[in-house]
Amino acid sequence: MKFDNPRFTTVYHRNAWGQWTFTFEGVKLCGLEFQGGANPGSPKACAYAEPESEGKVRGRTAQVYHSAIRELNLYLNGKLKKFSIPIKIYGTEFQMKVLESTMKIPYGKTMTYKELAEVVGHPRAERSVGNTLHNNPLQIVIPCHRVVSSRKGIGGYTLGTDLKRKLLCMEGAVENELDLE
Repeated sequence: MKFDNPRFTTVYHRNAWGQWTFTFEGVKLCGLEFQGGANPGSPKACAYAEPESEGKVRGRTAQVYHSAIRELNLYLNGKLKKFSIPIKIYGTEFQMKVLESTMKIPYGKTMTYKELAEVVGHPRAERSVGNTLHNNPLQIVIPCHRVVSSRKGIGGYTLGTDLKRKLLCMEGAVENELDLE
């Protein structure tokens, strides 16, 4: 979904992992996108850097924004297992089912595209599940990195398979990155 409507507020933030774009509709996060740009731990990045466009965020949206940054940083440091910030998901009925079911995959666990297709009641829709996850508007918050291929390989990931491996290892879903080859 494109968030270029004036009802959406977009804020850019840089942390130790790189550049993030937060999109809010009122007090609900409806978009979180990672652009990368820094290696985690890079001296160019600070884990609690000031956002580049915070002036646009006011009132309760600002409170949710600060909570979102805090939760994202805690998650990326392995100290948060489930996000609690209010979110809003857009999509077709099928896409909504896929994204909502993906949010139920526990921290440190994985599910295959086929298993997820079965959970949403469309056992032959593995590719459609993959396409929905490829367009996941709330990267990390909706943990599509926890969905792997049927052969327990890494599968695809919008943010890149290297980051997917790193996130799965951080969560303890795999013991080491070579388990996903």
